Amino acid sequence: MLFPLVLIGTPVLADVPTPLPNPAIHATKASVSPMMSLAQTSAGMIAVGNRGHVLYSSSVKGEWQQAKVPVSTMLTRVVMVNDNQGWALGHDATILRTDDGGASWQLQQWLPEVEIPLLDAHFFDVDNGIAVGAYGQLFRTADGGKHWQFEFLDSLLIEDDRLYLEEIRAESEEDYLAERAAMLPHINGITQLKDGSLFIVGEMGLMARSSDQGRTWTRLPEIYFGSLLDMVETQGGDWVAFGLRGNVFQSTDQGQSWYPLEVDTLSTFNGGRVMSDGSVILVANGGILARREKDSDDFVVHQVAKGQDLVDVVEGQPGQYWVVGSHGVQDITLKQ
Repeated sequence: MLFPLVLIGTPVLADVPTPLPNPAIHATKASVSPMMSLAQTSAGMIAVGNRGHVLYSSSVKGEWQQAKVPVSTMLTRVVMVNDNQGWALGHDATILRTDDGGASWQLQQWLPEVEIPLLDAHFFDVDNGIAVGAYGQLFRTADGGKHWQFEFLDSLLIEDDRLYLEEIRAESEEDYLAERAAMLPHINGITQLKDGSLFIVGEMGLMARSSDQGRTWTRLPEIYFGSLLDMVETQGGDWVAFGLRGNVFQSTDQGQSWYPLEVDTLSTFNGGRVMSDGSVILVANGGILARREKDSDDFVVHQVAKGQDLVDVVEGQPGQYWVVGSHGVQDITLKQ
């Protein structure tokens, strides 16, 4: 990720705590402050990032306005389930909901005592969804976010760690919970595949798949021991996972085997999307945007924002993309 994660805690089930956090301050330069995630609707776009800043645009032309947000916490991801309803999440296990396309947000969860960032989310519909993050955190809702339940993903544990935790638990439940909090790797990205299953990637090469909406997971054999930050499934059904130092891996057999793709950069790939024309766009540190055509394995690397770290991307008008990162939100047009 663009920003460091040096946080740890033991999550607990909790309603919104009191006292409430400080709301985000209206900032005239919010659009050029660090932003971490973009979402797109038929009506426009939403960007979230530093100090609880949320920007929304009613068109793909990027006429940005700052939303009212009840937290000033770093927001890491925004996910929309339709044009009006969606969620933003971030540090301190923060979860926010919008019902008006991003113009205003309601606080659903804020756990500063946990001190752990949530990094991605997936919603199956407007009621059912999960949010994931650092140290294997997973919170689930079945009522549109009115209540969030923490789940410990013991199916992600390797066998040695499982046995170790069982030994500690036999002696002390308190020590078991404290040790467990730091046992799982960070979950950096979650994707629903075309067959309906979920796929996560994360720290130490974590790859895992779930066929029961994230209640249990099957870890895939490790192909890489660095952090993977996200993955996409192409229109042709290939899986592309990416992460640190320009590492990109592809599977053409639904994860049974993987091979590295040659990409001409050592920059860390932070985010990516499959565009409407079937092309794949990845964005990286150093202002790198890598594009590959539909049905091709070859990425063409473009330096589009020198000295900037790019974190997420969505499609704009033909040939144009919106990106967010260390210098805020901006539009990029690739030369044909």
